[in-house]
Amino acid sequence: MDRSKLRNIGVVAHIDAGKTTVSERFLFYTGVEHRMGEVHDGTATMDWMDEERERGITITAAVTTLPWRDHLIQLIDTPGHVDFTVEVERSLRVLDGAVVVVDAVAGVQAQTETVVRQATRHRVPMVLLVNKMDRLGADFDAAVASVRSRLGLDALPLQLPLGSGAEFIAVIDLIHMQVLRWSGERGEVLERGAIDAGDLAAANSARDRLCARVAETDDSLTDRYLESGSLDAEELLLGLRRATIERQLVAVFAGAALRNLGIQPLLDAVVDLLPSPLERPAVEGEAADGTTLTRPPDPDLPLAALVYKIFHESYGDLAFLRIYCGTLREGQKLVVARTGRVERIGRLLRMHALERAALSEAGPGELVAVSGLKWAATGDTLCPRGEEIALEGMRFPEPVMSLTVEPREPGEAEKLLEALRRVDREDPSLQLREDRETGQSVLDGMGELHLEVVLHRLEREFRVHARTGRPQVSYRERPVADARGAGAVAIDTDPAIAVQAQVELHAKAGSPFQFAGGPGWDSLPIGVRRELEEEGFLLSGTGPNGFPLLGMSLHVQEVKVSSSDEASGSAVASAVAGAVGKALQQALGRGTELLEPVMDLSVRVPEDFLSAVLSDLSTRGAEIREVDPLAGEILARVALERMFAYSTQLRSMTQGRGEFSMAPAGYAPVPAQRMGSVLGGFGIHGAESAGSS
Repeated sequence: MDRSKLRNIGVVAHIDAGKTTVSERFLFYTGVEHRMGEVHDGTATMDWMDEERERGITITAAVTTLPWRDHLIQLIDTPGHVDFTVEVERSLRVLDGAVVVVDAVAGVQAQTETVVRQATRHRVPMVLLVNKMDRLGADFDAAVASVRSRLGLDALPLQLPLGSGAEFIAVIDLIHMQVLRWSGERGEVLERGAIDAGDLAAANSARDRLCARVAETDDSLTDRYLESGSLDAEELLLGLRRATIERQLVAVFAGAALRNLGIQPLLDAVVDLLPSPLERPAVEGEAADGTTLTRPPDPDLPLAALVYKIFHESYGDLAFLRIYCGTLREGQKLVVARTGRVERIGRLLRMHALERAALSEAGPGELVAVSGLKWAATGDTLCPRGEEIALEGMRFPEPVMSLTVEPREPGEAEKLLEALRRVDREDPSLQLREDRETGQSVLDGMGELHLEVVLHRLEREFRVHARTGRPQVSYRERPVADARGAGAVAIDTDPAIAVQAQVELHAKAGSPFQFAGGPGWDSLPIGVRRELEEEGFLLSGTGPNGFPLLGMSLHVQEVKVSSSDEASGSAVASAVAGAVGKALQQALGRGTELLEPVMDLSVRVPEDFLSAVLSDLSTRGAEIREVDPLAGEILARVALERMFAYSTQLRSMTQGRGEFSMAPAGYAPVPAQRMGSVLGGFGIHGAESAGSS
């Protein structure tokens, strides 16, 4: 495989911006599919799950491979709903480029901001499509302006749309100064023609701005532009490619995917502007001794492959991998860098949504699936024994909602628990835990829809029926003052062995409860560390009210074993657990405050209903941040607990014409007037929380 002709891209957007429709057009125009799948009638190839087809939304990121202009494009279609943002996170972690889709009417929306932040964190180059130019109210210039103002991107149009709404029929290609028109039953015929005299002045002006901005990104192009006053098509594409890969510019295109307009130039942009794996920085990771290693995408180097997704199937889980260097082969034995456990690669597969094709080997830059992994988790690195390298893992959002789950039939308890463990392993944004007071299983997730989909999957895929409690938001606690604590515990496991562990807890504003290592931890054998991690002693920080802690980190400062023989993992774990308990008790001596998840809210309604919607948000305690009467948009921040069943209320207030979206914005203290009802709902009375006094 010529890896210079490989492109790994994702299509990302706010829900309903049209990204799955764009992906389906990619499949059709590249010849992979001979019919156009449609989201609205449940025939989209990339939305293959029953839940996706019934709801008309993308839930899980699906991968496929497309040929275009003698290149190979590996495409991931990602969800747009905020409840499934983890799918976007793990996709962008392994991609080399992204196509961002923006609604031409709505412009940048809440989840657009989230996915662009994720792409920025992973330094993923982007191109952008202003989609739905055929809708009433479509405004290309306003959409581009929102990209610049709300996303902070240097958005540079490479096309000018001719018309909007029902009159959107073509675009002007500013690179080659041609009009692009689509014809044929399904837009498969792309015709290039001369620009009409009436549009020529606007096109020349836009191309001048394009040339000037591209020239600013490169000294040689600056000289050329100053000499001639323009750049030719080849120079423009060369400069645009360099500036896109360096994330200086974001090229913008116009289209209407549902009407099959604008897709082929977007595929050209993927090939012409986005990088191959060879043009991305060499991957870095940590060796077993803590040193930093660099691995370029060379098939002859030792293998380093990142597990970015696990998917449950009835006959065994599939693990999705991005290979960064080396060559992966069927039957190969590898180790998980984090734990040292040995894995054997079963079948090696190239995926097309749910369909698959067998491979004998795969190399750098390829996205593949493998069967047979038992121990690896999302974010783990697979590598040969003796060549261990742990690549940077992934960040997953904190769950914001929870519900209790128990079997409907007494005899299904073990079956339900096993099913929950399966989906918990598959979905890092889902957390399964046991309520320490009631012994019930509790599912923590990203929202009502997320948990609802999980429950439906339990019935469909695992044939187990669950009874659930009322959804609750996931509260947190944090110290009211600068918190530091230390604890040391010695345990005699044998007259010849005594284990002593000392830990320290430090305040770390705004972060989840973290294990930050320390000299004592680094000195432990990897087998002992593995047992501690798997037993969860180091990740179980809870406050006096029983809620997970925020804003603290744990450091294992010293672990002493009085025998030259290695102490058992359980002995060390007991010592560390006791030391953690003592440190927590000391650190939280002045009490904690209760925190609740808050959301960034975007509401779009016709102008006639703005007043009523604003009044309702006020009763919910929302902080109104911006109101745009012309666009009918309200931006606010509100506690998630106050937004249950909001969709029904909004539809009622706006005669079904309102829509909203939310994105997690962190945690904030629970107001004093609601503290009693919140704690009382959990059966907590007279708690040691500063917020409850």
